[in-house]
Amino acid sequence: MEKITSKQAYEAMILMLYEYYKASGSTDIADILSGGEYIDGEPADIGIWYMWEEALEKIINGHPPKEKRFVN
Repeated sequence: MEKITSKQAYEAMILMLYEYYKASGSTDIADILSGGEYIDGEPADIGIWYMWEEALEKIINGHPPKEKRFVN
């Protein structure tokens, strides 16, 4: 896997959280954390893993999150 910068990792996290929010409507961080934790070496919710991979791929390919996406 390609090494990424701290900024890219941060942008991927923000993008993944946004995509999770769009898909679930949940603003509860506990939902994300419980789905993202590992059980027997695998994420509890594989969908969160896939959202992470998609977000990371977008960031690596030069598509950072849009500014002020959450601010009205």
